Amino acid sequence: METFEKVVAAERPAHIRELPIVTGHLALDFANTVDDPDGPNRYDHIGSYAGLLHWAVRVDILPTARAQDLYETGPPSLRAAHALRHVLTETFGGIAAGQPQADEHWAGLRPFVTDSYRHADLVAQKNNYVMTWPDDRPDAVLWPVARAAADLLTAPVLGRLKRCAGCPWVFLDRSRNGSRRWCSMEDCGTHAKIQRYVTKRKANRPR
Repeated sequence: METFEKVVAAERPAHIRELPIVTGHLALDFANTVDDPDGPNRYDHIGSYAGLLHWAVRVDILPTARAQDLYETGPPSLRAAHALRHVLTETFGGIAAGQPQADEHWAGLRPFVTDSYRHADLVAQKNNYVMTWPDDRPDAVLWPVARAAADLLTAPVLGRLKRCAGCPWVFLDRSRNGSRRWCSMEDCGTHAKIQRYVTKRKANRPR
């Protein structure tokens, strides 16, 4: 059987880049799995089960070998993954836009969080416990994402949630002075600089 990584490489068109992981938060990275969502290169990086597993490996939810085992058991429906992403996009996008709707957001997210806790185990570490999930189930990718989303909603750092000035992605501004504007300086930030440069040159061009 082909590996899920080979399937991902074959599915992704040559002009589509590897998805940047830029937010520093698991739930927000999952929300941002559609690249260039409003542009000509729109691409859903979890549009297939192989793509979902590839993303999970990249963000350290699953080791590659376990992801391959899950792939070989047969791809399940992606309906739950896409539903969770929609909830996260609406929830954190609304908060970033200054339109928080706590009851509505929690109503959509609660079933995923409840399912996450239902399957969670506590593992003792040196000074505390950590929450883990079985990694042999098709929904293994979703449980830590849902838990991370619930934690973010109740964390003080939620006040640093922003929407990128150049695209619809959301991110946590962890800069010291809270001045970050872009999901990635190397991506949207660079594009904005180029656009400003081109505009300035046009404005200064002799007529």
